[in-house]
This record gives sequence, structure tokens and C-alpha cells, in this order.
Amino acid sequence: MDKPKREPIKNGKLWIVFGVLLAFITPWYFPTSFGEILIYGIPLWALVIIFASLLLSAFLSYVLKYHWMLEEEEEEKEAEKKGAR
Repeated sequence: MDKPKREPIKNGKLWIVFGVLLAFITPWYFPTSFGEILIYGIPLWALVIIFASLLLSAFLSYVLKYHWMLEEEEEEKEAEKKGAR
């Protein structure tokens, strides 16, 4: 049975994850030692930001697919109900 979708703005857990991911892609929160550590010639802070950006993209894709309420979906369901009668 499908649970009714709610708008993501009303889901506090989504906002917490979004805020944490935004904090990870903001470089001025990192300690200065992150600039000194190099992995294959790339600063650690840059790798953290790249990884967090990928996670943010995946998270936003998940939210749009499973939590975003689209009007088209509601209209299709109403059309199916009318057609079934």
C-alpha cells in the first residue's frame, strides 16, 4: 500500500541531512590542517567537498523521486479512479 507523499519542506529529517551536507561542502568550517594534507596531490578539504557534493546530488535525487509531491501524479490517480468507475 502506498503511503501518501508529503512535501519535503514538512519533513524535518530531510532538512537535517540537507544542512549537514551543506556544512560539508563549505570549506571555511574545516581546520587549517586540512589544507596541508594531500592525497594524490589534492588537498583533503577538496576531496571532502567533492564527496559531499556527490552525496548532496544523490540525496536531492532521492528526495525528488520519493518525497516530492507532483501534481501530475495526483491528476493521473484521479483519472484512473474515474476510468475505473
